[in-house]
Amino acid sequence: MSLVRFPESVVSCRNLVGGEWVLPAEVTTQDVRSPYTGEVIGRLPLTTASGVAEAVEAAKVAAHDWGLTPLRERTQCLQAFRELLDTHQRRLANLAASESGKTVAEARAGLLKGMEVCDFALSLQNLDGGASMEVSRGVTCEYRRAPLGVVAGITPFNFPAMVPLWLFPIAVTLGNAFILKPSEKVPLTACALGELMVAAGFPPGVFSLVHGGKAAVDALVEHPDVKALAFVGSSPVARYLYAEGSRHGKRVLALGGAKNHLIVVPDADPELTPQAVVDSFTGCAGQRCMAASVMLAVGDVQPLVDDIVRRASRLEVGPGMGALIDRGAVDRLETAIAKAKAEG
Repeated sequence: MSLVRFPESVVSCRNLVGGEWVLPAEVTTQDVRSPYTGEVIGRLPLTTASGVAEAVEAAKVAAHDWGLTPLRERTQCLQAFRELLDTHQRRLANLAASESGKTVAEARAGLLKGMEVCDFALSLQNLDGGASMEVSRGVTCEYRRAPLGVVAGITPFNFPAMVPLWLFPIAVTLGNAFILKPSEKVPLTACALGELMVAAGFPPGVFSLVHGGKAAVDALVEHPDVKALAFVGSSPVARYLYAEGSRHGKRVLALGGAKNHLIVVPDADPELTPQAVVDSFTGCAGQRCMAASVMLAVGDVQPLVDDIVRRASRLEVGPGMGALIDRGAVDRLETAIAKAKAEG
């Protein structure tokens, strides 16, 4: 029995621009390989600055009317999208697992967390939308909440559904047009999300999708009509995007990696602690910012350490732990293990 349901044929990923699925002109392509098998399951275009500019222009046109659409009407489209996510849970979870190396259960859990953000976005029509106050005789202060226009999200490989869903449901509900640039390692899930956004009835250009690598990212950062950027990924890239985005006058949210330490003390719960430690460093094959990198044992905790080792050794790769994303990730892990052994 297969652990993951793979696409039946190689998926040809396209950009979503102005409500149409298009391949940029004169662009090279890149294969997408499943971490489980190493086989090609997809192919994506490496979009250049001209292709990004087309997406931004279509989003800019859409943003004008979308920003004037009443919030209640915008949430109706999101409600339809939320229902489609629920209907297509199994397909989306298997797509995310096949391209990112997650187990299907992990991929589904990430999707469900993203759907919670949709639920929050649907509640925004009930929150504060602005106000006015007479602060002095004949003097009134007023504040309003207005969409920015075109905004973009650059998302990582390790959460193909959850991290994009952190971003665009809120952005479009508040009247912005959103451009998603997913990791070039996991474009299939992003395409599926784009298909559901179109099916949900969002106007053309309100949600756009561009594939590619650094050239596409730099084009989004430099384009004057992109007013804000959100990024989740490695710390070096987060620093780069924050600096470049700020230099170009954009609002930037840049979330980098983490180095997490666990401290185990003698009075730690003997039932809870060992499994929690194992789940922390093996969940998503350790490829997440909340994965524990170091466990500091304090005092007489050898029985707990032995239990952690015992539980980890029983973990079955495949159903119990997914695959590392690529050969580079395997090499980094093997190098770290060899260094730790050499240092005692």
